[in-house]
Amino acid sequence: MHRHPWSDAFVAMSPQPRYRGVGPRNYKRSDERILEDINERLTDDHHLDASDIGVKVENGEVTLSGSVADRGSKRRAEDIAESVSGVGHVQNDLRVGSSRTMTGVGERVEPAAPQGEGSVTGPGAPARDAMVAALDNSSMVLGKQPLPEDDTLRRTGEPAAADGGSRLR
Repeated sequence: MHRHPWSDAFVAMSPQPRYRGVGPRNYKRSDERILEDINERLTDDHHLDASDIGVKVENGEVTLSGSVADRGSKRRAEDIAESVSGVGHVQNDLRVGSSRTMTGVGERVEPAAPQGEGSVTGPGAPARDAMVAALDNSSMVLGKQPLPEDDTLRRTGEPAAADGGSRLR
């Protein structure tokens, strides 16, 4: 058979079929495998601190929650999740900025106490006490009048006996 000189070049230039991602009929990747792949890729990424990212997968739909340092990290996490085989949609509920961004690199921040389980000696106690004291002593906050020196009025609603009731309420 005689071949034309241009036929080899033509064959080399012709597009090769690409079937990556085309699986058997009715094949669906399990949510557990998708979750595992996303978690591994987020963990292995050199440019993303994924320690505050939560991943949930239901029927191939991924939900990212938690917080990241900046918008670039938010987009990067979404791109990583979207690149995993079997993902149909990514709902990116990540928030930009966290208490961790205010600290040093690699410094861990303890989580706040769960609602209703406040701690008098926990990591937020000094700040909370200072804020309460500032609000109690400030006449600028919400138009409050200054509190009397003696907090008997605040506790009982009645003036202390020593002042004869001459203080403002």
